[in-house]
Amino acid sequence: MGGADDRRILKVMRRVTAWWLALWFEPSSPTNLGVSRALFFGGVLAVHFNENYSAWGNVSDAFWLPMPLFSALHLKAFSPLVLSLLQTAWRLALAMSAVGVFSRASMTVAFVLSTYLFGLPHNFGQTYHFDALLVIAIGILACSRAGDAWSIDALMKGRSAPEPSGEYTWPIRMVWVAMALVFFAAGLAKLRYGGLEWVTSDNMTLLLRRAAYHVSDADPISTAGLWIADRPWLSRGLAAASLGIELGFVFAVVSRTARVVMVPAAFLMLIGIRVLMGPTFGGFLVANVFWVNWEALGQRLFVWLRPAQRVTVLFDGGCGLCMNVIGAVRRLDLLDAVTTLDVTSEWSGIALRFPALTHSACLADIHVIGANGHVTAGLEGYRELAKVLPLGWVILPVLYLPGVPAIGRRIYRVVADHRVVPPIRPSA
Repeated sequence: MGGADDRRILKVMRRVTAWWLALWFEPSSPTNLGVSRALFFGGVLAVHFNENYSAWGNVSDAFWLPMPLFSALHLKAFSPLVLSLLQTAWRLALAMSAVGVFSRASMTVAFVLSTYLFGLPHNFGQTYHFDALLVIAIGILACSRAGDAWSIDALMKGRSAPEPSGEYTWPIRMVWVAMALVFFAAGLAKLRYGGLEWVTSDNMTLLLRRAAYHVSDADPISTAGLWIADRPWLSRGLAAASLGIELGFVFAVVSRTARVVMVPAAFLMLIGIRVLMGPTFGGFLVANVFWVNWEALGQRLFVWLRPAQRVTVLFDGGCGLCMNVIGAVRRLDLLDAVTTLDVTSEWSGIALRFPALTHSACLADIHVIGANGHVTAGLEGYRELAKVLPLGWVILPVLYLPGVPAIGRRIYRVVADHRVVPPIRPSA
């Protein structure tokens, strides 16, 4: 009997271990992490772009009450000039992290400077409850391979997409856990210091009325809070819902069903706080990008946006510059709308498909052929190519501005005529 019990326990332990490892290290593509990195750093930069941390350099040292971290590292409030330089470097690091330039170094610098700049006001008695999550998330990303996809670094390396790996899973899960703990701690504090009376009393009614009449830096967007405050049952229901969301958010980490309910509910709760009470959680809201399955969303967009007709690009495979351009086109061809053919090695097949084209013309200029057979070359070819590349949609309007085509044709002609093309050796 004891042996059967031991085997049953061992079986359960194996299942729990397999579930735990899958939760943290299930192989996934780098897409979710890469897109989340870009949106998160871009969002943090946008939300905090107008923050002026240099003003803290003018505050008297008499108000300096260093946090344990600042005390242990002997950090202080620098002069306004130094703080201004630091925040400029910080913004640059956030921008570089968003687009993925020197990703690991940029994210590390962003983490160090975020820790200092976000922590600086806390040493003067101010408290921002949502800053810690941003610092933690940036630190997690700095330790990860978040720059392996959807980054300029990945584009410049020219490699194929990395294989699915647990390296792209654990950073997202870590951010999930951090967010869940923040919400859970908030709910636990309410129960610890207010008990169930936080819900059953007139506490929420008083908070809503105070927010409506109290002058602060962030006033409520709407007066709907007063309408809710006049209805005690609604105020208590709102309090119960917020407490339930905060305590129940932890289940979103381990349950897909809970994720579908709790993540949107928490997002709307923070929006509601801003509308009814005033406090803003811009940076915290940005962290919700880690909950989105960007790969699945991208696949749906792929089906929706994919052009019904493909284009064919003819290029000179004996030209190093041309090969680099085609390599970039292939990496940017997210909708699988481009077919590339090498004029130097596939001319026999090309000549049969497009008899009106000459070998010399195709070697001299890039040619783009639409599904209807319409042929464009040179700069016009690049404009047609931009129509089927998602990133090209951003620059496409610029290519049609007055004067741009004429300048573009001259630049293209100079580059095309002076590119180095190695001699083609006759085949043995």
